[in-house]
Amino acid sequence: MMAPRHSATAMTFLHHPAFQSLVLPFVLALAACLLLRMAGLRWAALGASLGLVLAMAVWPGFDWPASSRTQTLPWAALGSTLLAALAIALKAPGTKAMGRRNGLVATVLLTLAALALVAWPALGGSMLLAQLALMLGAVTGVAVLWAWRAASVSPASLLPLLVTGIGIALCVAWLPPGGSEGTGENKGDDPYYAPQWK
Repeated sequence: MMAPRHSATAMTFLHHPAFQSLVLPFVLALAACLLLRMAGLRWAALGASLGLVLAMAVWPGFDWPASSRTQTLPWAALGSTLLAALAIALKAPGTKAMGRRNGLVATVLLTLAALALVAWPALGGSMLLAQLALMLGAVTGVAVLWAWRAASVSPASLLPLLVTGIGIALCVAWLPPGGSEGTGENKGDDPYYAPQWK
């Protein structure tokens, strides 16, 4: 009789916003960095961005066609990560490591910007965007660790994080008064409270 209760508790924890926004992205980004390390330091620096894409695949998911601005954010993260991977594969300009000091400065600034983005949408009435910004903050924290540990962060590896952050900022800036724009019959509601995504 106790098994269903434990199972329900585990499912509740896995769907808790704190787990989805903070724990899951951090763990996935760290695991991606460690796995990509086998392909070389240049690839390992892309782990934070890959972790963000994987976390967004779990929640909120990839819907096509994207019917709201917010639903385009996972696609922007995926597309920019693929572009960064292509640049690294081709050894294009911007894929050379910035060095420990410059990498730390860049990743710390990105993390601070992501954390500022958490408060901005929360105060603006969109907990969905606040949760996505927290996911970004979690993976940029991994980028800080990687910049300090391996000094292999490059502008190309940070591009997907920057693109996603700009996307979140634009979505917040375009919020209608009183909250985020929902889709379908829940127009005007925050999709966080009335989910339209998987």
